[in-house]
Amino acid sequence: MLRSKKPNSRGAMLRHASLHHLVDGPRSMKAFLKGTLNCSGTIANKLRRRAELVNHHSTAGDLLLAGRIGVEQVDLLAKAHAHRIAGDRFAEFAPQLLDHAEHLEHDDFATVIDHFINMADPDGSFDAQRFQETERAASVTETNGAIEVHASGGSPLAAAEMVAVFDHAVQNEFLKDCATRRSVYGDQAYDHPLPRTVQQRKFDALHTIFIDSVAAPADGKRPEPLVNVVIDHVTAGHVLHDHNLVDSPDILGVGDDAFEAGERDLLDRHCSINATPVHPDAALRAMIHGRVRRAVIDADRVTINLGRTQRLFTRHSRHAAQLLVATCTRRGCDTPAAFCDTDHRVEWTNNAGPTNQHNAMVMCGTDDRWKHNNNIRTRRATNGRIYLIRPDDTTIKPIGQTEPDWAEPHPTEPHPTETPPTATNSPPTVKTPSYPRCAPSPPSRAVRPLARFV
Repeated sequence: MLRSKKPNSRGAMLRHASLHHLVDGPRSMKAFLKGTLNCSGTIANKLRRRAELVNHHSTAGDLLLAGRIGVEQVDLLAKAHAHRIAGDRFAEFAPQLLDHAEHLEHDDFATVIDHFINMADPDGSFDAQRFQETERAASVTETNGAIEVHASGGSPLAAAEMVAVFDHAVQNEFLKDCATRRSVYGDQAYDHPLPRTVQQRKFDALHTIFIDSVAAPADGKRPEPLVNVVIDHVTAGHVLHDHNLVDSPDILGVGDDAFEAGERDLLDRHCSINATPVHPDAALRAMIHGRVRRAVIDADRVTINLGRTQRLFTRHSRHAAQLLVATCTRRGCDTPAAFCDTDHRVEWTNNAGPTNQHNAMVMCGTDDRWKHNNNIRTRRATNGRIYLIRPDDTTIKPIGQTEPDWAEPHPTEPHPTETPPTATNSPPTVKTPSYPRCAPSPPSRAVRPLARFV
């Protein structure tokens, strides 16, 4: 009750603050709130934005008081609502954004908000990204025999590549520690701690990167793909056309009506590097210097179906399963998808589960074993997210969250037989690509052919 009562009391005050602050003397709402609530300027601005959001979209306040969304979700909604450009289109997409606020994990919802702002104000977002690239800087200094490293700025692509390299180096140090522990303690390895702490492994990983940069052969090749750039065909078509690289922005030939519908729907547009929203020009640079492959998203927002019957997921099918997923499927687990297993949702051994993308999910090793040992089942929602189902048939979800709209029957019910894909020269009929893990389309939206490029 504390979470709901506190915003309620302040929200009621803020609804009338526009009148009171004129009577009491302060020249701005911020000054009025600082004086009345004895809070900082930062908190005063947050309260003002929350109040403006609730005043225009009372449903946000209702969801907050009902415990279906939290204050952090309200702040993200308020950020989009207060944006000088994106705010003009907020009302158009408010129902979808509110649904996302309830059903997406916080980090995924923050990505949705960033995508919405970037698509509504591409010029503004590009200016910010270009400033970071222009002002990039780094330093490595020695102080009293210790090292201090600092870096900031850079392009979205450079940032994604550097994070990917560092994460892989840290993972390699972790595997070294695991091997060392097992060589010393054998079967009792899990009863003993690893020889280094997490922070020590991170430092050693950075040192390895430095040393490898001068020890690597001159003709060494970087792994592919080091990072994934995901862009929908509408955004890709426009950026290619704007730079005179294609004659028409409709690069898939879906027709004027379908293409114009895709242009209008900002929440179904996507342009990111490793799940970080970027300007289309940044994606174009990566497209020119890297390789491009077409990934089709079906009606359940599943990345392709390779249709091969095999026990273990191959390299390509594993990448397909991880393409739009940032972390482990289990809520609260932050293990990056690159270090997760691609697991069968329906067991291969016990239930003859097929090896295809509809039956694939990304889970870290620990949660994968927990899922198998505890008979945890899964169910996909219309927003593309896979939910975990307990043995008592209840859904694992945050407190207060309502049941999502399901794209699949309950695991105990028979599932409709899948129709295998057939070869065709025309683009497949699919729903619009989604954000990492979840970005539902409203039920009334017509299904239209769209694809993504990676």
